[in-house]
Amino acid sequence: MNPLASSESGRAVLAMGNEALARGGIEAGLGYFSTYPGTPASEVGTVLQGLREEFPGLYAEISTNEHVAALGALGASWAGVRSMVAMKHVGMNVAAEPFHFAGYTGVRAGMVVVLGSDPGATSSTGEQDDRWYSLHTHLPVLEPADIQEAKEMTRQALELSEAYDLPFVVNAPSKLCHNIGTLRLGPLPERVTYRGGFERNPERYLNLFDLAVKNHGRCLANVERLRADAGRLGLNRVIPGRGRVGIVCSGLLFAYTMEALEILGLDDVPVLKVGMSYPLDPRLVTRFLEGLDRAVFVEELEGFLEFQAKRWAYDAGVRVPIVGKELFPATGEVDVDRVTDALAEALGGRLPHDRRRGSEALERHRAEMPPRQGAFCPGCPHRATNFALRRAAGPDTVFAGDIGCYTLSVLPPFRVSDWVTCMNCGAGSGQAIAQVSDDPVVALVGDSTFFHSGVPTLLNAVQNGADLVLLILDNRWVAMTGHQPSPTTDRLVNGTPRKAVDLVGFVRSLGVEWVRRADAFRVRPLEVLLREALAGSGVRVIVVEGECALQSERRRKGALALQEEWVDLDPERCQRCHRCYRDLACPAIREEEGAEGPVYVIDLGLCQRCGVCEEICPNSAITRTRVRRGRAA
Repeated sequence: MNPLASSESGRAVLAMGNEALARGGIEAGLGYFSTYPGTPASEVGTVLQGLREEFPGLYAEISTNEHVAALGALGASWAGVRSMVAMKHVGMNVAAEPFHFAGYTGVRAGMVVVLGSDPGATSSTGEQDDRWYSLHTHLPVLEPADIQEAKEMTRQALELSEAYDLPFVVNAPSKLCHNIGTLRLGPLPERVTYRGGFERNPERYLNLFDLAVKNHGRCLANVERLRADAGRLGLNRVIPGRGRVGIVCSGLLFAYTMEALEILGLDDVPVLKVGMSYPLDPRLVTRFLEGLDRAVFVEELEGFLEFQAKRWAYDAGVRVPIVGKELFPATGEVDVDRVTDALAEALGGRLPHDRRRGSEALERHRAEMPPRQGAFCPGCPHRATNFALRRAAGPDTVFAGDIGCYTLSVLPPFRVSDWVTCMNCGAGSGQAIAQVSDDPVVALVGDSTFFHSGVPTLLNAVQNGADLVLLILDNRWVAMTGHQPSPTTDRLVNGTPRKAVDLVGFVRSLGVEWVRRADAFRVRPLEVLLREALAGSGVRVIVVEGECALQSERRRKGALALQEEWVDLDPERCQRCHRCYRDLACPAIREEEGAEGPVYVIDLGLCQRCGVCEEICPNSAITRTRVRRGRAA
């Protein structure tokens, strides 16, 4: 049994932050979960979907985008079922419209929004601080500091949501989401509502005219009621000290702060740990600031707590110098080293002479580390597609990139992405470039991203007569974030069939007349088709099909092998034209020193037998051998 499903209260298990967030929902009686997967929050959905075997009443879905996921969680709440929606921080932009009205309508059953933030943009195209959204959505924000708090705050958020008639946000940075530590389980509820029913309430749910104004006022009143009660909820706490310089921090930065103070040997510094960063408790803040000579706000990104505290201090007449962004940058990730240096400067602490810094060790050994560049997996269909596209497109072609595994197309040797910003940025901006220039435009989009936000863009291009080639790269999975099923997934890894959307038929239904289907691993026919598309006009769509190699390999290993296959490169026939090694850049092909000089060889441990290298070799130096096995009697 999955340990996260254990009913043994007090049991300690090893868990990831995302697993703790999921368990918090289970302990609170979660009945509905929705998500659009995005790193660093993807595993919350993976865990909850996996727990449906132990909790068969739990509904958990991979939604087509964050907007849909947010509305789904809100609808479940209206039906009396406790709900959770999870997304990465930039997903908040997609779900912003529902969240701006969720406070107006309020909730019937508790609703929590799990946000995986990404300071430093380690897996994102931006590092926005979503806490600032709360100033206009008016959704309360909780910030857990460790794995245990991730569970406890999620559980408490669902309970507080019902008490204050507001969805609650749990903000977890990437280092907490993916950190692993000890999690002590709490009790499971005796009864969970998995099935509810909608109750009409026009005054709350019909946000029209004066009702919208009335509900706005009720939302603000709920926020102020929560602010007034903040002192008794146990979400914020003060670590007392007699020092004249105090520290204010929240979330994971609290752990960094306490470690930095220990390094500096400072054990008498007052620290305000904020667990609920919105609405911030003004009485707590002003009481903490009174009597200090200075306050230091330890925060990543753009100083959300500092901004609020300065307002409350001014209104209360507390004239204490407050510093924060003077010491900590508004960009990038903050680590223990940075916190220690800043606090040493602010508090006058002395750095230990024998202190070892991770960053300094990295710099010392950087020259010894081999350079690494992002690359497609062996057998990835996107590598074959990019190879064909690079050969077919002219030097003046504009390549409109997008978000997905194929974002790696920006790197050499392909370089077929001229920009990457957000979901559907490729065709979205590419069609406008096509309207105002004579540049040929080729846009790339994955199957999941297409259904996420690309459908309206393609429809717009058709309706307005854009001159655009769109490649829909259908690998049948949301591969980049953990291989969740996409609308085109027709068979799960365990072989279970699944109803999939016919992309070609779907695209035709939008009014696209020039639609073709291509096999990603048949490079020569794909190159011919690309040349035909580039020579045409209007909207031309090629659905390039080829399953993610990792998923097809997992399914192959789980099935009875009726055929074995080897791929071999004959050094006698190889003319070292470099097409397979440099132009295709397959990781399974490497260079070794032979008896008469360098030779190329195929690493059968990495090779996925996709056949692309065999097809593109102009000298027939690469061959495949298949051995079929007879079926057992």
